[in-house]
Amino acid sequence: MTTFFEETAEDNRADELESILALHAIAMDGLACGICVFDDELRIALYNRRYPEILRLSPQVVRPGVSLRTVLKHTGTALNLSDASIGAMWRDLRKVLALKNSFSLRRQIATNVEVTFHFQPLAGGWVCTCEDMSEQHRTSQELQTEINRLKRTIENISHGICLFDAEQRLVMCNDRYLKLYGYTREQLLPGMTFRDILEHAISIGTYSGITTDELYHKRNALLRHEPAVQQIQLQDGRVIQITVRPIGTDGWVAEHEDLTVHVHYEEELRRRNQLLDATLEHMAHGLCAYDKDFRVIFANRCYLDIYGLNPEDALPGTPMIELIRRSIERGIHRPGISAEEMLTDLKQRLIDDKEPVLHRELADGRIIAVRHQPIASGGWVGTYEDITERCRAEKHIAHIARHDALTDLPNRLLFREKMADGLARVERGECSMAIMCLDLDNFKAVNDSLGHPIGDRLLQFVAERCRGIVNNSDTIARIGGDEFAILHFIKRPRDAAVLAKRLIAAMSTPIVINGQDINTGISIGIAIAPDDGRAGDHLMKCADLALYRAKNDGRNIFRLFEQQMDVEIQLRRAIELDLRQALTAGELRLAFQPQADLATNALLGMEALLRWNHPERGSVSPTKFIPIAEETRLIVPIGEWVLRQACTEAAQWPDNIRIAVNLSPVQFRNHSLVRTVTHALAAAGISARRLELEITEAVLLQNDEMIINTLHQLRELGVRIVMDDFGTGYSSLSYLRSFPFDKIKLDQSFISEAGRDPSSGAIIRTIAELGISLGIEITAEGIETVDQLEVVRQAGYTEGQGYLIGQPCNALEARAFIARSRRRAA
Repeated sequence: MTTFFEETAEDNRADELESILALHAIAMDGLACGICVFDDELRIALYNRRYPEILRLSPQVVRPGVSLRTVLKHTGTALNLSDASIGAMWRDLRKVLALKNSFSLRRQIATNVEVTFHFQPLAGGWVCTCEDMSEQHRTSQELQTEINRLKRTIENISHGICLFDAEQRLVMCNDRYLKLYGYTREQLLPGMTFRDILEHAISIGTYSGITTDELYHKRNALLRHEPAVQQIQLQDGRVIQITVRPIGTDGWVAEHEDLTVHVHYEEELRRRNQLLDATLEHMAHGLCAYDKDFRVIFANRCYLDIYGLNPEDALPGTPMIELIRRSIERGIHRPGISAEEMLTDLKQRLIDDKEPVLHRELADGRIIAVRHQPIASGGWVGTYEDITERCRAEKHIAHIARHDALTDLPNRLLFREKMADGLARVERGECSMAIMCLDLDNFKAVNDSLGHPIGDRLLQFVAERCRGIVNNSDTIARIGGDEFAILHFIKRPRDAAVLAKRLIAAMSTPIVINGQDINTGISIGIAIAPDDGRAGDHLMKCADLALYRAKNDGRNIFRLFEQQMDVEIQLRRAIELDLRQALTAGELRLAFQPQADLATNALLGMEALLRWNHPERGSVSPTKFIPIAEETRLIVPIGEWVLRQACTEAAQWPDNIRIAVNLSPVQFRNHSLVRTVTHALAAAGISARRLELEITEAVLLQNDEMIINTLHQLRELGVRIVMDDFGTGYSSLSYLRSFPFDKIKLDQSFISEAGRDPSSGAIIRTIAELGISLGIEITAEGIETVDQLEVVRQAGYTEGQGYLIGQPCNALEARAFIARSRRRAA
């Protein structure tokens, strides 16, 4: 109710007395009896809804200013009384009223309708209550309850209210008035003069720097025969608005409203509007607001610059189509399209079809992203962003993310995408497909003897020779180091052997680099789909096994996969069996590698790395047992153990040190992942903001809505989500758009080549710029030398990880490392 009163007073400040009467009317309308207040001239000043209802009179009769005699006349007319009878009734009533005493009357105002009237004198008028005796529904206790409720309502009005008689003496005031000025009921008694009240206010410090006479002179000016409003500021800084209205000739009613918050709000609003105007005018995007008829409300400088317009072209009220016409006339848009066509297209796509963004290519090649957002008034706000450089960067990043930087061949993940397409064709029975894994013979010797630049040139020559041999429908990719892979569509298995022989023959010719002949060869392993399998990973493994056999059999040859090549498979099975026991046997442990702030060298966190100490095989490389764990889904319980152990250990560290844990794509297919993370955090008692979950692009390759939802649920917990091994696969902006990553980690392969390969340096800088533009933190992995550290620092990377910063260590060593870091920081 208080909020309603405040809003009523604020919205009707032009007529404060009506606001007060409205407040009383709202409270009285809930009463069952009729109430009407008459002034000293016996004219209606205030009445509630029930009063005309009980008297069976229309609203045209009962309204402010109508005399009691007129009300009596209409009531008598309804009873078919003569004018003489009505006049006699009025004279009798005047005699009783002249006595200025309370009295009651009971009259019949219609057939079977009898009403009891109670008249109560007031200072300067009368209060008349009427009850329909034929419809009396409430007991006297209920009536008293309603009256008490009315009193409480008036008492709880949010504004201070006080009433003075014609001699400026206090008649009444509510508690809000007392609280506004710091008075008590004992200090302000009825009959106290207005001057005495002001003098008391000065004595208690409500005002300062002013005498009673000065204050009385200023305030007395309000007590006039017409409404008056004045704002004052109290000693404590509060701003009070006083509204005074005369009550006939018998006094005044004054309303006191605390406007402090409102005044401060208006000042803040004015300041913010100024700031908003400056912001809109200097924002990097163009902005133009239109009304519902697509006429200009506002256009900022950037919008005008984008479309070659002058401020005079975009004055408020200018139709949008005129802006388009002028822009076309100045050669901004591509030729061959009219303003009407452009406006129709914009309305259709952005407004009717609700496309989120519309791209416009201008005549000079710029690309503008247009977005329209409806506003409450029925108009639109359009934003216009020049995304030319971003589009070029996206295309460039998309290409380098899907292609090998050295050879410009497809990389591993693009190869896998092509393989998935090829396997789909195989499933449809269109063809067979050979998966060929190639490895350069003696490549390490070339690198060691002639240097990495020569080795890189060799890889480029090999890529060119292979590209010239395979069919246009085939795919050749560099999947790492000196490893290449080819997808070759065939009709018969021997077709794969034919291509393998051609490749081997092509590599038998020496390659001349810097005037030096380099002799190298290639070994090739081949798997055939569907003969050797239908799953991409399995076929790659088969091709790898065949390549392993080719190398063992003398190199520079090819081998087709055979079932006898199961030595590696048997070994993997043995590892799988041992891995099932490793968790319960306590053979698994965690190592922790530091992550540091490259600007301050401050320790930011640790990455938890899984290690396996086999009782017979010794330390088993994660690259051997983690793929097996993923294939067998053992990664799920192992991953839960890693999460619990990492969080438990992090609980021993300072609160500002984060813990990073890698998640497998397999774990995302488990619906309990979010619950697992929640339980691990709760059991360890650490904040979710300290946990970073690292995922590879393989997670997003599954293109599953459930995975995105899971990532969002983890993000809502407060956990930070990191894209790991960025740059080794697709790494396209579509993945960064599909989920708002907190951080990306550049794969260490780029860092290791930073000092030797200019293209790696370019990639390092490009990805840094990408992260900065998207507001994403970037970590460089694999920093092992001071030169590498300087490269990533200069590129703008925020965090680093690698042997130069800190090697993986056990839990006790990690705690000691943290302690040393804190001492250095101190």
